[in-house]
Amino acid sequence: MRHLDGLRIIAACAVVVLHYADYVKDHPAGRFMVGHTLHFNLFVDLFFVVSGFVIASQYLGKVEDLSSVGRFIWRRLARIYPLHLATLAFYLAIAAAAYFGLAKTDNPARYPLSDVPAQLLLLHAFDGQRLTFNFPSWSLSAEMFCYLLFPITALLAARRKALVIPLVVLPALANSVYVAATGSESWAEWINQGGIFRALPGFNLGVACYVFRHHIARWPIVPGTLTAGLALFILLGWLLPEMAALVAVYAIAVLAIQHDLSETPTILSRLRFDRASAYTYSCYMLHIPVATVVLTVGARYLAGTPEGKLTLLPVAVAMLAALSILSYRFFETPLRRALNSAFDRQFTPSTEATVPAGSSQGGAR
Repeated sequence: MRHLDGLRIIAACAVVVLHYADYVKDHPAGRFMVGHTLHFNLFVDLFFVVSGFVIASQYLGKVEDLSSVGRFIWRRLARIYPLHLATLAFYLAIAAAAYFGLAKTDNPARYPLSDVPAQLLLLHAFDGQRLTFNFPSWSLSAEMFCYLLFPITALLAARRKALVIPLVVLPALANSVYVAATGSESWAEWINQGGIFRALPGFNLGVACYVFRHHIARWPIVPGTLTAGLALFILLGWLLPEMAALVAVYAIAVLAIQHDLSETPTILSRLRFDRASAYTYSCYMLHIPVATVVLTVGARYLAGTPEGKLTLLPVAVAMLAALSILSYRFFETPLRRALNSAFDRQFTPSTEATVPAGSSQGGAR
């Protein structure tokens, strides 16, 4: 999945640019970046589509009973929860230091203890407080909601493929009706309150793309559409109305899926961004803690000037790259494997229990 993997790391980097620009918005260059990268927040919705496609490709037809569903949910938690817990602990340590006067913070509202239970239970995309602790983690909560519903989606898809289509359309329609009825903000902006409902149409779109993958692979390829569409969205997406920009993100994801299914190379795949895709999650989860250390604490030693923060941006990016690699290789992967192995030892039936009487155990192995 060279195109999808490439898009994942590009999307993560775009989110980093969006958030780091906010740290230097007092500088003219920072203000320009903030004004022209707000649409980068919709790259999170690209994650949802990619996640739906990947999860369906790995687990569709394999979550048919309570045992397999439990194994699926555990494996998803083993992948996302350790780093979420580590970054939450980092900010709780800052909150404790500020409480005891060992550190100072310019934004104490970022560390409300009332939000900790929701953070621990991954419920903060349902009814959490906005922009608290490691705030990009809201999308993990939204994804977890999609994972919990996936066995039902898989069951419907197994009975009749066409049933997946309403699972894309109806949540998007329900979100739009709610916005029209209440006059609330666009559902493409939902984060800590309603973020789970924002994620559902994109995730189910990814599942639908996998279910109908054979049809998508036969669609005619228009050369240059994916690369040009991605480039235009990055450069000019800020001009689009928000819902139009969201549709553009969905279209980019589907085009990438089409190219991967048809094994059609593009400039995007030849640039081999996919080689860094393993570090997407690390980069996404660690970029705000790195900014806290480098762009907030570090900037204090440069008198907090906009120019000082601007000069620290390359330092933050370099530190983020290094920590992402280290986290993936020496923290996330070992923990994921250990947690999965522990689950399998506890809940997977021993093969020796099925050895027929009179058979040698050596032969059974």
